[in-house]
Amino acid sequence: MMQDIAFTGKGKLYFEEQQQQQLEKGVRLLVGASVFLIFLMAVDLMTSEHSLYITKLYFFMLGVTTLSSSIVFWWLAGKIYNDEKWKPLSLLFAGLFSIFWAVLSLVLDHPSHLQTVFLFGEIYILVSVVAFFGYRPALLLAATPIVCSFLIASPSLTPTLIFAYASKLLLALGISEYLNHCFRDVVFLHLDSRNLKHQLKAVGLIDPVTQLHNNRHFNIELDREVMSARRSKLPLSVLVINIQPIRLYTFTCGHEASDDLLRIVSKALEHGAYRPRDFIARMSVDEFALILPETDENGATVVAERIESNIHHSCDLWIERDLHEALLMKSAIVKWEQNMSTKKMLNRIKRVTAEINVYDTE
Repeated sequence: MMQDIAFTGKGKLYFEEQQQQQLEKGVRLLVGASVFLIFLMAVDLMTSEHSLYITKLYFFMLGVTTLSSSIVFWWLAGKIYNDEKWKPLSLLFAGLFSIFWAVLSLVLDHPSHLQTVFLFGEIYILVSVVAFFGYRPALLLAATPIVCSFLIASPSLTPTLIFAYASKLLLALGISEYLNHCFRDVVFLHLDSRNLKHQLKAVGLIDPVTQLHNNRHFNIELDREVMSARRSKLPLSVLVINIQPIRLYTFTCGHEASDDLLRIVSKALEHGAYRPRDFIARMSVDEFALILPETDENGATVVAERIESNIHHSCDLWIERDLHEALLMKSAIVKWEQNMSTKKMLNRIKRVTAEINVYDTE
């Protein structure tokens, strides 16, 4: 249902944009990997005692033709200011490099070289799967000529060998379909998350500076998680965090600089609590709270340590540069107990938060 909804209207346009961006990255990956493999093949041929002059000449001519064609294709692509260019460009590069490996396997004169080109050709097919899993024509164009040339160049063509190469091609297609399915799910999940954030912002549940959830949304989510923990009888923890000296940083450097610092803090928090149900909220200027479902006190401690490391890594230079003070993060864990109501949980969180603030002012 989620995919049916997302794949209409703006959802379809968003998916196509993400697909074009992935294809652009795939083309860059294929070109870089292919140039590197051609370089390795050149080193192998030039340093081998078995290489004949004519073989080196064939390789040199083939390599120069392939690389010069790549430069021309890339230059022409730069003249086209359109995202749709990546589909024909992926076909061009997939065909160009696959023809290179296919022809090379037919002109080599020694078994050791043939084994090397077989290995590099299979690496190229693997790179093609990663690069073009969302565009099957480019993947087929990258893999099919190489597989056919390998069959022709093989010393003995047997049904077993044919079956083996056909299985490799089918396996490549199967892996690409799996990667494409995962890619679609990630894109749709990101789209739903983005739409949800826009909707929450519209009703005032998102902090405008950090894009984290605000205090009001925290109370709603805590009530939901308390009810869930009561039903499932699984642990629930809330991690309360106070970061100093954010208030002093605001007074000293201004709100604009403080907003930049808060955004960095929010990213550090998100990288420290990355499970889908982990809920991060900004409670006040320098106070944050995380709802950690199905997490006991030991698990919450691990999350707190990871977040503290992220925050120090991200923010220490900012604080020391502008205030000449060390950043201090204080945290406390509030553990939910069976039959504890949401109101009691909130009161305990407020009490723990006040204790942290008292500790800081002392």
